Amino acid sequence: PPRAWSFLRCDPAYRAAWRDQAAPPAYERDTPFPVRIQSAADRAAVADWSLLAWQDPLAKAGPLSAFFADIPMLDGTGSASAPPLLPLLAGAGATLEGLRLTNGVLILKVERDGLAVQVRLTNLAPLLAGGGVRVWHEWGLRLPMNIAQLTDLWSVSGGPSARSGVGGRVRGGTATTRC
Repeated sequence: PPRAWSFLRCDPAYRAAWRDQAAPPAYERDTPFPVRIQSAADRAAVADWSLLAWQDPLAKAGPLSAFFADIPMLDGTGSASAPPLLPLLAGAGATLEGLRLTNGVLILKVERDGLAVQVRLTNLAPLLAGGGVRVWHEWGLRLPMNIAQLTDLWSVSGGPSARSGVGGRVRGGTATTRC
């Protein structure tokens, strides 16, 4: 996602579409990290750009990657009995951003040191109350991809050093592309 976003933000067609269609984002209140609310304008970005929400291509600061629609994501749910996730991520220097989809699901994006991973969450209340997240996958042909996603989440949350070149990781640090 970081590399894809670095190229997409330089695309003149995306920049023009963002100027023409994007609306100022709205955010939920009283959350421990920014949670953006998906708008009708954002849904146009899904069809045309495989993004769940428009992202400002001209912003000098901000997230490492956009909310991508067509990337593999772990599925999870907030859990009061799981170890607290937000302090773990803060201690690792990770940044969090959420996107509340129109169907109520929250996409949690975690970024750190050139890594980005998205997790599709339901029942967010336990996480926001200081709990953790339980992630799962169904066993089958998608097993190797889900293991890579779990490795990405572990790496972003402060686990062992990330491997290079797989599942949203960027070789040599953060993705930078000059437009």
